[in-house]
Amino acid sequence: MTEVYKYDDIDFSKLKFTKPEKQQNIYYSNITYDDKPFFLQTSKLKIMSDIESINMKSPSIEFQILGDNFDLYDIFMQLDDKLVKTTYSKGEEWFNQTIPLENIEEMYKCICKPLKKYKNPTLRFKLPIENDEILSKIYDQNRQFVNIKDIKKEQDAICIVHIRGIKFMKQQYICDIYINQMKIYIPKNNEYLIPDECIINDEQNNSDEEIIDDEVIREIDNKKQKLIRDKKNELEKLKILEERIRKMNSEIDDI
Repeated sequence: MTEVYKYDDIDFSKLKFTKPEKQQNIYYSNITYDDKPFFLQTSKLKIMSDIESINMKSPSIEFQILGDNFDLYDIFMQLDDKLVKTTYSKGEEWFNQTIPLENIEEMYKCICKPLKKYKNPTLRFKLPIENDEILSKIYDQNRQFVNIKDIKKEQDAICIVHIRGIKFMKQQYICDIYINQMKIYIPKNNEYLIPDECIINDEQNNSDEEIIDDEVIREIDNKKQKLIRDKKNELEKLKILEERIRKMNSEIDDI
């Protein structure tokens, strides 16, 4: 399994450098950490580059440190310092000559850009490319693969960068770093669809109160109809009784 080292747990005494060897028109010194490839996991950063406009001949992404967590920036400042001092101390061994420290500092292109007032520091890492295809693996927070074209400016991201070596050229030398993997944090879509306007149609659908009122009215109507029927029956009985009394009075008169 590939060993990955977190930015806040780095021991620079474990860094090792090989003697630079010629590769075409440059000299190259490999870097290892604890005798293993130096894969470093960054803190969460903000993407500052517009991916659609990156230079595909030499693609890279610029990131900004988030909040006041400057620990990652300090790590790369220490790495810059380590590379400069190592190159100076190894001058005789690597180049058969002692190179003044001032010259080495001038030739070295730092990883860290100078701090700007009222702005968080930024870091730029290159993207490895082969046959016009970017090789870095990019995932979202759900570990799903993401196409690099879908990355947006100002999204948050965490990178695994490979600090691979020192590249010595004629006029300058640099730390060779590239993005191995990157996890971006895509904002979640709103799962709830709630219209701003009122969409309740109370003209077609009775409310609970209306339903209850209807039931009460029906009950009252039923009671009223029963009373009417009862009254009618009583009146009929009264008529029959009055007829009987009339007949009895007639019979008495005849006697």
